[in-house]
Amino acid sequence: MMKTRTLLILVAIFATFAISSCKKSTDNGDPVTGNGSISLTYDGNNWNASLSVQAVNTNGIINVTGSDSDARQASVILMGVTAPGTYETTATSGNSLRWTEGLDPAQTYSANGILGSGSITVSEISATKIKGSFSFTGLNTNGESKNITNGAFEASF
Repeated sequence: MMKTRTLLILVAIFATFAISSCKKSTDNGDPVTGNGSISLTYDGNNWNASLSVQAVNTNGIINVTGSDSDARQASVILMGVTAPGTYETTATSGNSLRWTEGLDPAQTYSANGILGSGSITVSEISATKIKGSFSFTGLNTNGESKNITNGAFEASF
């Protein structure tokens, strides 16, 4: 009885795997470009998010993040911003900036009011779109700093 039950379970698992393996993939290999752009300069190198840019505005928290195929990523987070202006990355504002150069945690540089410092200038904002610029000095987990300049972003929510 136990052998029969085990065999039936194995057959069911195998059948499920076989059926799910036959589903047609909808991924055509094209990158997900998202709904905007984000760029910056680090160490004298110009960078643009070439793989994906996504933006969300949820309950007044705006997050614009872009990435490329080399595990580099930039992120702009604004808290409660509803009008054009210049916003600092302070502990009380909740605004933050982040630049990641790879998969190692020491390759992530942040400015969030506790670590690093920076500013975000919002030039356009609506219920469906945001556009602006940024610059910051970010710190990584080893306490090393990196200057990020010429940051620019534009995205739809």
